[in-house]
Amino acid sequence: MISFLKKTISGLTKTRNKLSHLFARFSGKTILTEDEIEGLEEALLGADIGWELTDSIIEQLKAPDKAEISREDRFQQCIQQYLSDVNEVGELQKVILLVGINGTGKTTSAAKLGGYFSSSGQSVSLVAADTYRAAAVEQIRIWAERLNLHLTANDKSADPASVAYDGVSSGITKNLDRIIVDTSGRLHTSANLMKELEKIYRVVLKLTDAVDVLITIDANTGQNGLQQAREFAKYIPLTGVILTKMDGTARGGIAIQIMKELNLPVYFLGVGEQVDDLVPFDRESYIKGLISSKKETVNE
Repeated sequence: MISFLKKTISGLTKTRNKLSHLFARFSGKTILTEDEIEGLEEALLGADIGWELTDSIIEQLKAPDKAEISREDRFQQCIQQYLSDVNEVGELQKVILLVGINGTGKTTSAAKLGGYFSSSGQSVSLVAADTYRAAAVEQIRIWAERLNLHLTANDKSADPASVAYDGVSSGITKNLDRIIVDTSGRLHTSANLMKELEKIYRVVLKLTDAVDVLITIDANTGQNGLQQAREFAKYIPLTGVILTKMDGTARGGIAIQIMKELNLPVYFLGVGEQVDDLVPFDRESYIKGLISSKKETVNE
């Protein structure tokens, strides 16, 4: 199996290629021209690195290459320093509630998350609380059968809070290690739907306080993903982020802004369609994946 490091780096290919080609043109240069600095600024902002970090990186890279530290290494050090006060991820609790807007890959992420825990020997239940989209229940049922996971679904109920309650109750009774609740995609601008999500969270809390809430964010949405998380956090306490569709975006730097601006850890990256393409987020691997270093090799 390809290592998590290689999968992370593979998912960042578009971002890394763009930045690495730019840095290659800087090699050996004592001073960067104004045009080169402008091009660097445009590339960093296009990758959703953010203004504050972009300014810091540019200041560091204006200095000439040195034998002991290249511009690529200085780039990585800038990011590490920028994130030095951001907490690392913690252990997820028994019940994991997945939330997010439509089209962010939430149902698929729920199934892949179940597969991830199951592959490590844990017992897992999926809860199909997306009662608005009939295809979502069928989709997660197919995944559950494929991965041999327990599933709670109720085709006759249109009340997602009721389905969530029954699913979590069943999982606790069976003493399962993980209970993953898939909820309906909803726009953060719809107050009624957000209050319904708040209700789902409340009824689950009646059963256990071992609950984490992960929001799925499509990496292609860039800065809009930050606003989505801010709005969801007004109704339910977010624990962290699953950043999806990292395999098809040139905006790979968005994870930095999520961690820094929202003070939310990124738990997983979605880097493909297969069940094992949900990769646990590792900060060092991620930073390495943003740019190729001439001294760096990646082993399986």
